[in-house]
Amino acid sequence: MFLSIIFHPFATFVAGLLVALCAVFFLLNSCAAPNRSAENVALYRSSMEKVVSSGLEAGGPGEKAALQRFTSFLQGIGDVKYVRENTLQVYSADAYLDDTLAVHHGAAEIEAYFIKTSETMTDYHVTVDDVARSGNDYYVRWTMKFAAPALSGGKPVTSVGISQVRFNRDGKVAFHQDFWDSGKNFYAHLPVIGGAVGYVSKRLKSN
Repeated sequence: MFLSIIFHPFATFVAGLLVALCAVFFLLNSCAAPNRSAENVALYRSSMEKVVSSGLEAGGPGEKAALQRFTSFLQGIGDVKYVRENTLQVYSADAYLDDTLAVHHGAAEIEAYFIKTSETMTDYHVTVDDVARSGNDYYVRWTMKFAAPALSGGKPVTSVGISQVRFNRDGKVAFHQDFWDSGKNFYAHLPVIGGAVGYVSKRLKSN
């Protein structure tokens, strides 16, 4: 009787499912990124501090031109041809970019990243909502709508965020840090990973 229960197809299925879940748990746990939050903040601060003051006059033609190039670039990232033609005109050769998904150094690397991003998307639109200046920093607040086959079944995802930018003396972007909820507005819409993000989010809300 006991053996018949053990080897019953349903029992075998349940046991296999449990083993699979345990394997997935240990695999995900082993792949979890180590805590480098302090290092990431240090990199952010050091990269920002490397940028020499642009000397751009508030409200002056140089500032207006630099901001126009950058905001236009934000709005043109969905066009591969535009990215190829403008990245090196917008970012300095040694520029730093952290869009919360990845960190890139140098205009050439940033260009390759945006080209790959553009080729992945099927829809992209950015509205610049506001621009504010504080010392050498510019804060560009935006609303972004984008779509890609791997995200939310291809349906558009809408997000809001802020780009912190520092220009060099040539008016090119030397430092670019994005602040937006990539967990809720990117990872949560990916297959499998999205389920894990949703589960964690629900657990946090219930506590």
